[in-house]
Amino acid sequence: MRKTQPVHVVGAGLAGLTAAIILAKEGREVVVLEKGKRVGGLPIYNPSPHGTPMDVEEMNRYLGFDLRPGLVELPRGVLSVYGKRYSLRFPPNAPSYMLERGPRRSSMDHYLYRLAREEGVSFRFHHPVVTEEEVFSLPERSILATGLHVDGFQAARVPYQKLYGYFAKCRVPWEEARVTVYFDDYTPDYAFTCSVNGIAFALIFNRHRPVAQWEVDKFAQQAVGQDGYPFKKFMVLDGGAAPVRHFNNPRLFHGEHILAGTLAGMMDPILFFGMHGAFLSGKIAAMALNDPYGAFQEFRRLNRTFKPVLAVKRLVDILPRSIFIKYPVRVGLALWPLHYRWLVRQLFKVNISGYGRY
Repeated sequence: MRKTQPVHVVGAGLAGLTAAIILAKEGREVVVLEKGKRVGGLPIYNPSPHGTPMDVEEMNRYLGFDLRPGLVELPRGVLSVYGKRYSLRFPPNAPSYMLERGPRRSSMDHYLYRLAREEGVSFRFHHPVVTEEEVFSLPERSILATGLHVDGFQAARVPYQKLYGYFAKCRVPWEEARVTVYFDDYTPDYAFTCSVNGIAFALIFNRHRPVAQWEVDKFAQQAVGQDGYPFKKFMVLDGGAAPVRHFNNPRLFHGEHILAGTLAGMMDPILFFGMHGAFLSGKIAAMALNDPYGAFQEFRRLNRTFKPVLAVKRLVDILPRSIFIKYPVRVGLALWPLHYRWLVRQLFKVNISGYGRY
């Protein structure tokens, strides 16, 4: 029997859909409120590819449903460090995957949407919740999962770091998963290109200041000339935000409501891997309805590396990059074949929210 009071989930992204599926499987009546006209996020950004390390079998066990239909394995990637490129294979004990975001049937969003509908979840599209008043009007114990958008952070009074940058997307004639991550003089953060299912995406961003024109031009030349993507135009990243403003950014509750996904702070503070934390936080948000204290303890356990990793990032930002990043990274990559099986998994466990702990 379904309980009479429906659970409202704000946001039909990965975290919101995960919470909705789990709650519906438990017999809850679930209503998802989505400001767009369909699942898949903003059309200006999506469809787009995204990558994440993941122990898929363990994640499936933790969530209670199968993510594999929405994932494409990524056997290797390219790391470009100040112009020097390295092709790196992911070891068997630390596999990585690409997934598509957006409205297409090949996307993870659409796959989760189908699972949710099969479980009886109801959807109300064109239903924005972007102000404090609209959040306040929600039923108690609603789940807020509004993603990387500034308005969601502001409505929930969650501190955020504004992101500056440029992005581009296009179609490509190949289907396989690819990714290149760039560390260079044009950003204290990083830039990347990636593709999956015949679509490609590029992003350069900076959490401290707007990206200069020469910086995006240099990255664009690399993305097209070295990676071979036919990008035509780089557009301004507008309204992006990340939960890295304060060391206490990760939080599960907002008054009588529950937070999930980026809003909850389940995103690593350096590389901003958010897909992994979205699935985990969706599960924890669903747990919080029946067991708030147990869910809070689980949330703390999975996010225990956030503060030290953010501290490392802030320290690195004030050090000379050529001395403390460029050359140490190059030395480490030269020794990569000797230690990569152990090192890659350890790096993922430290940097990515909840990795290896579910």
